[in-house]
Amino acid sequence: MIKEFFISLVHYFVDITTAVLIAATLFLTITGQQVSSYTLWEILLSGIITAIPSAILLYLDTKSVKLSVILWLIHFVLIYLTTLFLLKAFGWCEITPSSAGLTFFAVVFIYLFTGFVHYLSDKKNTVWMNQQLKKRYFSKNNVDKM
Repeated sequence: MIKEFFISLVHYFVDITTAVLIAATLFLTITGQQVSSYTLWEILLSGIITAIPSAILLYLDTKSVKLSVILWLIHFVLIYLTTLFLLKAFGWCEITPSSAGLTFFAVVFIYLFTGFVHYLSDKKNTVWMNQQLKKRYFSKNNVDKM
């Protein structure tokens, strides 16, 4: 279980950090701002800070659809508020209604991005596992018939 948690943590860290870099690149390109190496370290730190609740949520995920939806809504709000806090703490921007709105859309983008990446990864793994099961049971059935 702990191994799966850390694997999930690394996956979320990579996915979230990639999405944050994409969002930051778009924002910086539009505004014409430059980024320092210090900011890159802050992006990595924000990636791990927001990946931890994501990995915990996956670890706690239940079979109940209703509970899962509630947990994901709590997760979204937690990630959004954490992102606003990090924006303020790192001095990336002042928190105003417009920056809070842009942050909301950035968090939605990151959510959709990481969800899409995990969907593609899970789909690929499912196809591979089904192929392996077909090989195993097809071969076993052929041996049993002999």
